[in-house]
Amino acid sequence: MDLNNLSEADTKEKLIKPKLINAGWGENNIIREYPIKNKYRYYIAGDEYKKIEIKNRFADYVLKVNNIIVGVIEAKKYKKDAEKGLSQAKEYSKMLDVPIAYATNGRKIIVYDRRTKETKEVDEFLSPNKLYTIYKEWKGLEYKDISPLEFPYYIDSNTNKKVRSYQEIAIKKVIESILKGQKRILLTMATGTGKTFTSFQIVWKLIKSNYISRVLFLTDRVFLREQAHDKDYEPFKDARYQIKSGNFNKNRKIYFSTYQTLYSNEAYKKIPEDFFDLIIIDECHRSGYGEWRNILEHFKNAYQLGMTATPKREDNIDVYEYFGEPVFTYSMAQAIEDGYLVPYKIHKIFTNIDLNGVDISQAEEVIYDDELNEIEDIKDYYEPSEFEINIHLPDRTKLMCEKLLEILKRTNDSQKTVIFCVDTTHAENIRSTLNQITNNEEFATKIVYEDKDDLERFRDNENLYPQIATTVDLLSTGIDIPHLKNIVFMRPINSRVLFKQIIGRGARLSDNKGFFRIIDFTNATRLIDKWEIPSLITPPDEETPEKPYNKLLKGFVIDKNTKEPIIDAKVIIKIERFKKEALSKKSGYFELNELPSNNFLPLAISKEGYRTLKKKINLKDLKDIENPIFELKPIKKKPKTITVRSIIVEIAEEIDIEFDGNKISFAEYKQYTKEHILKEVHTTEDLKNLWINDSLRKEFLNKLKEKNIDIELIKKLENKLDYDTFDIIAHLVFDAPLLTKDERVIYFINAHIHHINKYGDDIREIAFSLLEKYKKGGIENISTNALKTPDMKRKNALIKLKNALGLKIPKFLNYIKKHIYDSEIYIKTD
Repeated sequence: MDLNNLSEADTKEKLIKPKLINAGWGENNIIREYPIKNKYRYYIAGDEYKKIEIKNRFADYVLKVNNIIVGVIEAKKYKKDAEKGLSQAKEYSKMLDVPIAYATNGRKIIVYDRRTKETKEVDEFLSPNKLYTIYKEWKGLEYKDISPLEFPYYIDSNTNKKVRSYQEIAIKKVIESILKGQKRILLTMATGTGKTFTSFQIVWKLIKSNYISRVLFLTDRVFLREQAHDKDYEPFKDARYQIKSGNFNKNRKIYFSTYQTLYSNEAYKKIPEDFFDLIIIDECHRSGYGEWRNILEHFKNAYQLGMTATPKREDNIDVYEYFGEPVFTYSMAQAIEDGYLVPYKIHKIFTNIDLNGVDISQAEEVIYDDELNEIEDIKDYYEPSEFEINIHLPDRTKLMCEKLLEILKRTNDSQKTVIFCVDTTHAENIRSTLNQITNNEEFATKIVYEDKDDLERFRDNENLYPQIATTVDLLSTGIDIPHLKNIVFMRPINSRVLFKQIIGRGARLSDNKGFFRIIDFTNATRLIDKWEIPSLITPPDEETPEKPYNKLLKGFVIDKNTKEPIIDAKVIIKIERFKKEALSKKSGYFELNELPSNNFLPLAISKEGYRTLKKKINLKDLKDIENPIFELKPIKKKPKTITVRSIIVEIAEEIDIEFDGNKISFAEYKQYTKEHILKEVHTTEDLKNLWINDSLRKEFLNKLKEKNIDIELIKKLENKLDYDTFDIIAHLVFDAPLLTKDERVIYFINAHIHHINKYGDDIREIAFSLLEKYKKGGIENISTNALKTPDMKRKNALIKLKNALGLKIPKFLNYIKKHIYDSEIYIKTD
């Protein structure tokens, strides 16, 4: 037999298999071609998609003992070097979380030991008993009852649905944590990757091995409770029970309830504290932790498994503080890479008024709310953030609906679509508008409550209508609609957590669906980050408090709108178990001393009636600032509204780059832009001097326009609308740090408030108003023209400035313009 002519399959059968048998590995211990990834991955090609088979999606051999994966083997054919399989073997060992990985060509065996990071050549494979012992010692389970890990998974004989590789690791990680006595456990898996199914398999192994007796599955939506009970946990049959009131059957094993049911009349207190052994908190990043923590505290002796689809962010930090870091994380980006979710295509549309706001003096008709009796309740100008809250815009609604229908028609897409709206009134208006345009009362439906009829009709893929559902947030989480193709944002989104939940609705696999479309009218897609983008996956940085604890933070807390001091605001610095807090005094002043020496410290400032401020601060940046100021934004009450009709609304821009008649890539466009800007300016200081001079800046931007260079387009494509155009240019051309307009204003106020205060209260208020205008527009709003806008006229801004400054108004404005671009701010990187 010529060994050099052996294929990889022959090498496995004739050379590797005998060595495994000699080491004691039987057929029950070996899984051949264990799928690490899905068979195919999907790629977008215009309005179509490509389905491409994934390479290296199998581990050649997975070694199991007592139903637990303990090792992996990567095989190469005889004439290839065994070392060529080592990198793959190491990767698989990490993915499968096993201590030992082998690479072999049948004549040479190389072993990689994750415990010691050592690689060496060996003569034979370890025996099952030896490898099992290594696994238990490595996991700290050698003296534990590990029967739940050893118990087989449930496999439905009808569907033959199997546990995916990443789900198997998640299950193993959770059960290992329980076996080691960890009470609070967090599982972070992207929407659509099967969190509930994973939880079922965890419960199946724990219950069937008699390790625990009773489980509570807790959620905050009735349909999620029913979906888990009826679908994922169906194999438990008569052992299941839904708690729908204070009374329930105490002789079952798996219970399902909403937080609200248990919290009503304190029903949870009627259940013994030790009744449940395990509580699973579904979608724990939502109200479950914040509003219903008393339930978890009541059953504090039970193991508590939190499940979330979102990584740690500022708006869910409390959840991570309660449960700790996740024992397993599987991101949307990784799931797309692995072929278990479909990718997305973004279609971003800006209307003229979404870019510029609404001046109601241009409207032909204004219908006032009956409660709008006072003239001060009526504004001349409305920001896009106020649309459909303070002001209803039927013309905008109609244009957006027409544009949406145009996209669906052009792409020949009649699959299901969800539109996210500002509130129920907005959802109804969009539903009605769509049905009027299509002349079909069945075309769109509104789903804002748990209306089973509308929801089930929409979910049924066999029904062509309703094709579109309008909602507020009901369809953002939990509902399984694999064939959902289009997600439309007609409401602003500021929460990354909510955004991830929403786009997760579209990412599920389904027949004849290779991608989903995000149609974005409100720039919600600026919130996309590495969690959603394939090939850009990085673990979150872990922080610990650093000694010595000798740092000091002091400052003032003020109202963002009135600039008045806020009393008794709670100021907290917290890193892991280190926590320091103080209350602001009558002047708004606070002090926190003996703080850790970390470069960046997480600061949280809260006060009832205000939005909590959370940010990372660098004490070095604040060292030379005499009185650092921290602003809290008041929580707005439900506003009174007006309706504006017959105002000009048009599509201002759709994102596409075309240059000299040819489409070019964004990277090429940016390089072209950089090269031409360098012909005009050579340093950031040159750019600053040019930028604060109105005539030079205008001449510079006109030159760029002549060369087909549009900096605003770059801002939109990179989701950086909150940044000054100056910063976009400085970053692109000179690699300067990126700073938002908010950051520049905060720095300016902290560093220069003492100078502004010299002019008195009226002038300080005008300066703050100009800075607010700068944040909404740019440097053009720090000008004499800005002093003539309706809101500034009402404040008599120009008259007050003339009285206080005489002919020195340009000098005052130039002072603000010059220092808003101080280079010292570049050291600040929040």
